[in-house]
This record gives sequence, C-alpha cells and structure tokens, in this order.
Amino acid sequence: MRTTATGLSLVAGACAMVTACAAQLPPAPLAPVSAPVASTPPAEDSQSREARERYVVHALSTHAPPGVEGMRRIGSGSGFFIAMDRVVTNFHVVESCRAMTVGNNTEGEEVDAKVIATDPRADLAVLAAEEKDIQPAQFLAGPFAETREDLAIVGYPEHGLVVLQAELHRVAVFQDDLERGGARYNFFGPVRRGNSGGPLLDAHGAVVGVVTAKIDTVALYKKTGEVVDDLGVAIANHTVFDFLSKNQIAFAPATADADLSSEDLLKKAHGFVRQIGCWR
Repeated sequence: MRTTATGLSLVAGACAMVTACAAQLPPAPLAPVSAPVASTPPAEDSQSREARERYVVHALSTHAPPGVEGMRRIGSGSGFFIAMDRVVTNFHVVESCRAMTVGNNTEGEEVDAKVIATDPRADLAVLAAEEKDIQPAQFLAGPFAETREDLAIVGYPEHGLVVLQAELHRVAVFQDDLERGGARYNFFGPVRRGNSGGPLLDAHGAVVGVVTAKIDTVALYKKTGEVVDDLGVAIANHTVFDFLSKNQIAFAPATADADLSSEDLLKKAHGFVRQIGCWR
C-alpha cells in the first residue's frame, strides 16, 4: 500500500469514489488463510482417494434448491448468520435478484432464502434462511478503544478460482477513521468483488462492521494524484444495530474471549459466514 498523510485526508472524503465491494479492474490473486498443511501428506489408500474424488465432483456440481429452478446465477456476495435463521448482507447484493440462495460453506449445497428487511441507504439487508450447523455471529457492543491492526474480513472474494469456503484476510483500521463516529469507516486490506456483505471481525471473532465497498483506486488517482491501494469501506456496528432494532431483529453481543490465531478465527467464522447467491 502506498499513500501519504495528504492522501489519507483525501480518502476520508472520497465516498463517491467507491465500487461495491470490488474494483472494476481484474482482481489480483489472493492468499487466503487456511489450515496448516503438512509438508509430506499422509499416504491415501484407494478407498480414501475415491471418497475424496467423490467429494470434489460433488462440490463442483450445481446443487440449486427448488426456489431457483429455471433461473441462472447472476452474481454472488457474502453474508453472515446472526441467528439460526437470519442472515445479514448488503442491500446491493440482493437488490436485483429475483431469488436468493445461501450456501452451506462446505460442498456447494445451497438453500432458498428470502428478504425480510432492507435499508438501501445503509446498504443493509436481512434474509430468512434455514441452514444446519450454524453458530450465529456476535457483535462487539462497545466502540473501538484504539487503533486496531488485529482485524480481519471473512467472505467469498472472486479471484478466478472456485470458492467453496469463506476466506480470511487481515485488515487494519486507523484511529482517525474510528473517532469520526460516522455510519461507515475505512479499512486497509484486500477487499474484492464477492466480499460484499461479509463481516469485519476483531481478534476474538466478534463482528465490528459489515464490508460494503472499496475505494476506486483509479478514480481517486485521477482526482488527487494519490495512489491508495486496498482501501475498503465498512458499515459501522451502530448503523447495523439501528437497522436491526428498527426491524425488530434480535442480535447477540459478544462475550469476553481470548485472542484467536488466523486459523482459529477462520474456523470460528465458518460457523456463520456464508455465500449469498443472486438469481434471475
């Protein structure tokens, strides 16, 4: 990332120069966090290999639910369960959809979903969907106390590969952005098309914001001459709380917990982060 103090001040007012969760430029390859892999994998017997091959074939096949029969997927984003049957995402993820699906984060299986609440101005939506093995996300109830460099976004960024499980990427938020207390704040880190609607998490796995956009690097450079890479925009928790409360949708505050490694944080996030499919 290359920027200056002047560039940061310009970015603060660059709300018009955002693209919904991804730049229009071809996305660069990412390095998602995954579980450690042994340098020498254990030998597999023929039965294990066959089981793995069946899993791969199953995972790459289409498993659309009845509600989208005869339709085609026109896009996808990210979302996260805040209750066993309630999913938060961005309004722009579902705005143009005739039908929606929620994935199960393992084998490409999806279930039907329907919109139950929206706020276009806040770019928030809540879907109703019934999924198995959900551990709902919890929210950080209080404000950030200081600059945070131990945060992460979790979602389904498009980068030329099949994404079956949510990926984690580390991000940072600066004190000046937090102190403004606005409806949104900036964060530095890799955000791509498909991250829309995913959670921004602290080191304990609590939700501290919802990914909504990224600054258009090219547009900002043309206007200011400053190069600012990987600058995302998150919806602040208090904005999410207002939206949920107005629609009488319950959410849970986070309890004190120990810091998690990237691997453990991703494992926890896999309990609630899901891919949202948009169909027409």
